[in-house]
Amino acid sequence: MKINKFGLTALTILLILFTGCAKEETNSLTTANSSKEQSVSVQEAKKTSETKYGKYDDEDFDESYDEKTATKIELIDSGSKIEGSGVSEKDNTLSITAGGTYILTGSYNGQIKIVANDETVHLILNTVTITNDTSSAIYVEQAKKVITTLAEDSKNSLSDGNKYNFTSTEETEPDATFFSKDDLTINGTGTLEVSGNYSNGIRSKDDLVITNGTINVTAKNNAIKGKDSISIADGTFSLKTTEGDGIQANNSTETDKGWIALDGGTFTIYSGNDGVQAETNLSIAQADLKIQTADGYEDQSIDTTASFKGLKASGNIVIDEGNFDFNTADDAIHSNAAISINNGTFKLASGDDGIHADTDLLINNGTINIDHSYEGLEGATVIINDGDITVNASDDGINAAGGSSDEADQEGPFGADSFGEPGTGTRQPGEALDSTKFIEVNGGTIYVNADGDGIDSNGDVRMTAGTLIVNGPTDNGNAALDYDGSFTMDGGILAASGSSGMAMSASDISSQVTLSLYFDDTQKEGTLVNLSNGAGDTILSFAPEKSFSHISISSPELKVGETVTLFTGGKDSGTEKNGLYSDSNYSSGTELAKISIEDVLTSVDQTGAEVSGNQMGGGPGGQPPK
Repeated sequence: MKINKFGLTALTILLILFTGCAKEETNSLTTANSSKEQSVSVQEAKKTSETKYGKYDDEDFDESYDEKTATKIELIDSGSKIEGSGVSEKDNTLSITAGGTYILTGSYNGQIKIVANDETVHLILNTVTITNDTSSAIYVEQAKKVITTLAEDSKNSLSDGNKYNFTSTEETEPDATFFSKDDLTINGTGTLEVSGNYSNGIRSKDDLVITNGTINVTAKNNAIKGKDSISIADGTFSLKTTEGDGIQANNSTETDKGWIALDGGTFTIYSGNDGVQAETNLSIAQADLKIQTADGYEDQSIDTTASFKGLKASGNIVIDEGNFDFNTADDAIHSNAAISINNGTFKLASGDDGIHADTDLLINNGTINIDHSYEGLEGATVIINDGDITVNASDDGINAAGGSSDEADQEGPFGADSFGEPGTGTRQPGEALDSTKFIEVNGGTIYVNADGDGIDSNGDVRMTAGTLIVNGPTDNGNAALDYDGSFTMDGGILAASGSSGMAMSASDISSQVTLSLYFDDTQKEGTLVNLSNGAGDTILSFAPEKSFSHISISSPELKVGETVTLFTGGKDSGTEKNGLYSDSNYSSGTELAKISIEDVLTSVDQTGAEVSGNQMGGGPGGQPPK
C-alpha cells in the first residue's frame, strides 16, 4: 500500500479531531416489579473520560423501559402472543413496522424483522432464544435506529444456519445473525449469545454502538462488524471467529468513517484474521484486551498473504490506557499511518513486528513487554518519552526505516507489508541519507535483546534522558547500535553490548561522554563490566546477558578530563534489572585498565589503548583499528 509520511504535528491535529466529548451524567436506577409490569428508569452515567472517542447519543445509554406502554411479545413457534400494536406475524416472521418499545420473551424458530421507516425502535430482549436456519435471527431492514436492551439478569441467544435462502443469486445480504441496515445500539446488563454460522455475528451497515452488556459471539467470519463506525463504551465481550476479524469497521470510501473507538470494556478475542481492524482510525481510551490471532506467534501454517494482526488500522492508532495481552501470528499492533501510546500495560508476542507504524511511532508512557517478535518497535520515526519497555526480537529491536513507497522494506515473515518492495532496509553505498528517519529517546527505561541490530536507524539516533540497555547480536553481521546519520548522546544512561565486527557507538558531536570499549576476546554472557571513578565509586556496573566483544557506555557521571578504571568479573550486591545495577556495591573484580577520557567519544581496547575510528568496526575488515 502506498502512503505518505505524516508529521507529528499532523498526528496531533488528528487526535484533537477524533477526540469526542460526552456529557457528565448521573446514575439512578428504580425498579418496580409486579406480576405483569416492570418499570426501569436509568439516567445516563458516563463521564467524559469514559466516552472519549466514540460517537454516542444520550439514548444509547438509556436502558429504561415502561412495561405499561410497551408492546409485549411472547415468542412461540405455533403463534406468538402479542399485547400491543406495531407488530404482526406470518410464516414464523414477526414483523415490527412502527417505532416504539417492544419487549420480547420466549423461544422462536424464525425471524424478527424490523421495517419501521424513519422511526426508532427500542427492542427489549428479556430471555429469548431465536433461531433461524435460513437467514438472520434479527433483521433490521429499515429504521432510524434500533436500540436493543439486554434486560437485567436475562440470557438471550441468537443463531442462524450455515446457508441462507435468497430470492435471487445476486443477493448477498443479510449476512449476519443480528443484521441491521441502519444504526444499531446494544445496551443493558443482560447477556447476549450470538452464533454466526453463515458469516458474521453482529453487523450494522451504519453506526454500531455498544454501551453495556455481556456479549459472546462465535462467528465464521467477523464477530462484530460496523461499516461506518463502532463505538464501545463498556461491556464484557468474548469473540471467536474462524476466518474473519473479532471487531471490524470497513467503510473505505469515506475518510470520516470506517473508524473504531473503544472507550471501555473487557475483550477476549480469538480470531481467524485480525483481532480489531479499522479501515481508518482506531482509538482506545480504556480497554482490557486479550487477543490471539490464528494459533499465535508460533503458527507456521498460516497464509502469509493474509492479515493476522492484533490491532490494525489504515489510519492512526491512539491508545490512552488499558491492559493488552496479545499473541499474534502477525504484527501485534499495526498502523499504516501513526501510532501514539500514552499509557497502558502491554504483553505482546508476535510472529512479525511487535508495534509497527508506517509513519510515526510515539510512546509517551506505559509498561510494554514484547516477549517475542521479528522486529520489536518499528516506524519511520520512533520517539520514546517515557515508559518501561522490554523488547525481544529475532531481528532488529528498535527500527526507524520505511515510510514512503519508494523505499526499501524490512524483510520479515509477512514480506513487504506496507513498506514497499522487499529489501534490506539498510542504506546502500551512494544512497542519500534519509534525514526523515530517526529514533529519539527522551526518557523511560528501555531494554532490547535483539539477534539483529539492537537499535537501527536509516537516519539519526538521539538520546536526551532515560536508560537504554541493549543486548545486541553475537554475530559480526549486525551491531548493538546501527545508524546511517549520527547518534547524539546528550543525556541518560546507555549500555549497549554485542559483537565488535560492525560495532558503532555514539557520535563525537554528542554533549555527553561515551566510552566505546573493545575486548580482545569474546566475553561470556553474564560477565560483569564495571567502570569506577577516581574515588572508587561505581559509575556503571553492567552484566550483558549474551556473549560480547564490544560495549558502548554513556553516563552523566563520565566527564572529559577524568580517569576511570575498567574492571571485569567480580560481583555486585546492588539491585539488578536487565543486567544493569543500581545502588552498586561492586567488589572482587579484575582491573583491566585505567582509561583517560580525553574527548566526548573515547574508543579504547581492554588495555585502555586508544582505538581510532568508531563506526562499522572502526576500520577495514570490520575489526577495531590498531
